[in-house]
Amino acid sequence: MYRIEGTAGEGDFAPDFRLKDSRGEEVKLSSFRDRMNVLLVFYRGESDPYSMRWLSQLNDDYLFFRSLNADILAISPDDVDKARNTATRYKIPFKLLADPGKRVIREYGVYDDLENGDDASIFIIDRSGRIRYRFISKFPGEIPPNDKLMETLRHMT
Repeated sequence: MYRIEGTAGEGDFAPDFRLKDSRGEEVKLSSFRDRMNVLLVFYRGESDPYSMRWLSQLNDDYLFFRSLNADILAISPDDVDKARNTATRYKIPFKLLADPGKRVIREYGVYDDLENGDDASIFIIDRSGRIRYRFISKFPGEIPPNDKLMETLRHMT
């Protein structure tokens, strides 16, 4: 078996973490608890054109996600400097989190040993900290469209 499966499944409490964002500030997942839902996005990093297209699509609908009481946290194996470059270049308003050690990527079960990186994945975490939706794919083109994610969020409120 080449893949490490995490325990982060639908209905489970999302594993908490602390990572630095593109500004070098520490972000803790549990700080969103009781305040808002979180779209936790795992992308492959700035060198992957599919990931950059996906971040841009999320960016396009960011205000709609916010209107549904949700924020986006996007995690990649990039370091803080690369995350900063990505945020600036693509004008990303949400937090890009750096996980160069791939600790959180592995903990959520989205690390692929063969590719030496993470699978394109999204988790929707409700205000109580539970995972309400999970999608993991080797192919970023299979990621559900934003309207499907928004529909899931609407049913949670």
